[in-house]
Amino acid sequence: MAYLTQPDYVKYVCSCGQLKPITNLYFCRHCLQIRCAFCICHEVDSHYCANCLENMPSSEARLKKNRCSSCFDCPSCFHTLSTRATLAQPRQSTEQGSGDTKVENKQPKKMYYLSCFNCRWTSRDVGIPDQPVASGGWPERANPYATRVNQLLDYYKAIAQQEKQEKLDRERKKFAIRGKYITLTDKTGLTGAMARNIAGLPSSESSSSAIASFTPSQASEEVEELPEEFYTKELNLNQITSMPQRLASPEWQPTHVSRLHPIAKLLSVKRSQRCRVCDHNLTKPEYNPGSIKFKIELLAFYHVPEVKIISYEPIKPGCTSALLLKLTNPTGHEMQIRLMQPEDIPEPEERVDEPKSIEKSLEKSLNLEKDTSWYETVKRKPILLTECRITIPDVTLTLAQRDDAAEYDDDATHDANDIILWRKSNKLALRLQVVTSGEAQAGAAAGAVLALQYRYRNAVPPAAQPPRDHTLHAALRLHLGPVCG
Repeated sequence: MAYLTQPDYVKYVCSCGQLKPITNLYFCRHCLQIRCAFCICHEVDSHYCANCLENMPSSEARLKKNRCSSCFDCPSCFHTLSTRATLAQPRQSTEQGSGDTKVENKQPKKMYYLSCFNCRWTSRDVGIPDQPVASGGWPERANPYATRVNQLLDYYKAIAQQEKQEKLDRERKKFAIRGKYITLTDKTGLTGAMARNIAGLPSSESSSSAIASFTPSQASEEVEELPEEFYTKELNLNQITSMPQRLASPEWQPTHVSRLHPIAKLLSVKRSQRCRVCDHNLTKPEYNPGSIKFKIELLAFYHVPEVKIISYEPIKPGCTSALLLKLTNPTGHEMQIRLMQPEDIPEPEERVDEPKSIEKSLEKSLNLEKDTSWYETVKRKPILLTECRITIPDVTLTLAQRDDAAEYDDDATHDANDIILWRKSNKLALRLQVVTSGEAQAGAAAGAVLALQYRYRNAVPPAAQPPRDHTLHAALRLHLGPVCG
């Protein structure tokens, strides 16, 4: 007998067909479907520094190249640098014509430098002067290739805009019908320049000037020869940077340790997840970077009944083994659950697209429609073929609502039933039988499939409608270890 509580032993089937643990799944209350990380759209809500918790908008983070201006990483070991304070002694001045030394009556000034507590690297090792302020005053190195990089960015943006405009013009000529309006732009006389301004795209004139003023790079066949000291000078590995240290600063790529400079710390993001089908939020965090709470947190762990494996007997070919499962109701309402075979789940209704409105026509004319090609690529069924089959009892199980106070109650009730082993608050244990085929090979992974039919009450219904109970289904796969010989 083995006691298994790891979530990877029980994997649920997502609406797209992938197998994931329940802790990695989401539940959309509008589609009433289980979603995985591939079925949702990830959006960045805010940027913040994980070290100083400074919050900044996306526009400011873009200007700062997604790096914090007051926090730095060690260029040697990549740990976070700490600011150390020291007292700078006043300078001594010597009078001309006499050997007397005169000390000005000044108080020692506090100065700051960066230090790493892990590898003992300091900013003084590379000649960076101490700063009078603790944060925000560290000098920034200018990228020697910044001008060329900006020219390349402007050039490729202009090329992309020109190709998009040519594609839009070809589509308009293809569907141009005299006397009929295909899009809202044709009816209202909205020109291409106005459409680009509304979409926030650059004008065609600026794109043409960027392409015309661009100077392409010229390849040179002549390569500078290496100096003689490269072959004769003794190599000291303690003074040469490693490959990760060079790649951490791609603008300069220092070759010697004496040229290492502090690396500005990368910003972290708080992201929200949105359902790709109905465009409703599944998770949305708080704007405050110090808060770990969520405004919206539609995880499957809080809406779909959880199944865990308590124990099972060794799986042998042609034998029947006992299987103990634990079902948990995570919702605040009473739930009825019925066990089924996966092939008994009814086929879901096909999704009907809404009729296109004027706003959607405008989005299409501006080439701003959303990409839904992913919906066709993930239409697949999971591989649930297995040589182990669970004997499904014909009973309907009732689970009480979740009660946080009942978690501290150790008393469990035992039902006079061959299937239900015990009950406790919103949990119950089941005793099932697993029949293994005689063709199962010893040493192969044993897996069984199961389906749940449960009643779910939507606590956030549309406006002017009472809460409704829905009958939902969830398929899952149980990993029962290897087949014994």
